Amino acid sequence: MEHFVINQQSRHRPLLGVAISFGLGILLNEYIPFSFALLASLAVLFLLLTLLIQRMNIISTIFLLGSIVLLGALFSKSYQVLPKDHIYHVAKYYRKNPVLIEGVIASDVEDRDFFKGKKTIFMLDAKCLKTRWGWKKKSGKVLVNIFHDKSLTYGDCLIMEGKLHKPFEFSTDGTFSYGKFLNRKGIRLILSVKKQGYVEIKESNKGDPIRALSLKVKHRLKTILSDNLSKNENSIMQAVLLGDRYNIPKHIRELFQISGVAHILAISGLHLGIVGFLIFLFLKMMPIPRKGQYLLTILLLIFYSFLTGGRSSVIRATVMGVVFLASFILEREGDSFNTLGLAALLILLMNPLNLFDVGFQLSFISVFTIISFYPKFMNIFKRLFPDKQPIIIRYLLQSSAVSLAAYLGVAGLIAYYFQIVTPIALLANLIVVPLISAIVALGMGLLFVGVVLPPAIFVFANCIKILLNVMVASTFLFVQVPGAYFEINNVSIWGVILYYILFFLSMQGKFIINSFLDIKKIWRHLFFVRKKL
Repeated sequence: MEHFVINQQSRHRPLLGVAISFGLGILLNEYIPFSFALLASLAVLFLLLTLLIQRMNIISTIFLLGSIVLLGALFSKSYQVLPKDHIYHVAKYYRKNPVLIEGVIASDVEDRDFFKGKKTIFMLDAKCLKTRWGWKKKSGKVLVNIFHDKSLTYGDCLIMEGKLHKPFEFSTDGTFSYGKFLNRKGIRLILSVKKQGYVEIKESNKGDPIRALSLKVKHRLKTILSDNLSKNENSIMQAVLLGDRYNIPKHIRELFQISGVAHILAISGLHLGIVGFLIFLFLKMMPIPRKGQYLLTILLLIFYSFLTGGRSSVIRATVMGVVFLASFILEREGDSFNTLGLAALLILLMNPLNLFDVGFQLSFISVFTIISFYPKFMNIFKRLFPDKQPIIIRYLLQSSAVSLAAYLGVAGLIAYYFQIVTPIALLANLIVVPLISAIVALGMGLLFVGVVLPPAIFVFANCIKILLNVMVASTFLFVQVPGAYFEINNVSIWGVILYYILFFLSMQGKFIINSFLDIKKIWRHLFFVRKKL
């Protein structure tokens, strides 16, 4: 790994610069209310100036970067424009009284405990709204809360009566907005259906057949987990294997958060890497050409992302994995920074509001700092331990370098969003990450055996029980260490920004500047080819 990262230093990485510039444009649109016409005019002007002053390298590069920033702002603004028939435009007229809505369930259906009863939650793709003039066609996504147990499945076409309202804000510190969180998913409204509210299934099987198949498989796998594990064990395994975190007990969630290892409870690049490795290992035993193995691994990873509900963290990791594996199919050695930049760009093109997702920020910052600073920390360790070390010591040094790089990368964001600093995370990750890797591998084995050979499932289940208890017990012991974590209040966003500016410029300033300059080289190459044609 170290050799691979160091060798990348001389390569061009325009995609990283493009992704950063595009992201700055999204930020520009979020905090400065420019009109669409002004942004479009400036983008065209900057592109023309870039073409006219090709020989003035620095100035033309600035205009080119400015045009990418403006294109990012334009894309973000256009993405958030609602169609004329969107239900949000008329919802304000129906907030005092219940309203009838027809739509199709567009997500998995979650049944959660709610006080002494049950709550059914899903996303509805609205089709019609009952008005005083009759049924009118509408569009848009609505989050539905039915406050009683109702047997519903993905693809059901429903007619429901409830109250439409905007999301409530639960956070008092201003660092988290539930409304903005739902808005990033394309949801502007919530429909609340009371216990005695009217819910009728008009038709079934109206959803996407591939999505329906993936959810059917997911429910079968959830049954396997719940039948063979305790309630708490099942909740953790559903989180790390299938992406459903809502059943994890609050005390376990808080324990992992204050120890700095909460990232293992969400499907991330680590989990996808383990799953991808297991898939590829299985395919290697088949009489399939190497490129076919890579292609099948890509397809199965994509299906796995469908299986877990297409959550943002899974999509991010899947995109990165697919780009990496595709480089082997094309027989081109991939560049980690370009792969990271391409993954970020693709995710922002799918939904520019992903930029404001905490998971997106933590994921890309941690990967970037690992790629950047792992070799630097390993060089320091080699100076401290110049003699050849046993394999276990080398593993600990490499793991420490990865843990330190990731921790320094996410420390600022964690302090801002969660008002906590967790020094113990450096040590906790050295123990918890290998454990969760083994748990994910055993969990995949449990699911596979549960489908093809149920009598042998107890072997995997017992191993998982042992490792889960070891992991939770270890995490509990870590937080008992004096100074393991401490809470801080009133962390300023400007303080966090200053932290990252000083952090990156002090260690990678020249590299980041070169990433932006690489964009100009690619632009000049494309412009020269276009003129020749």
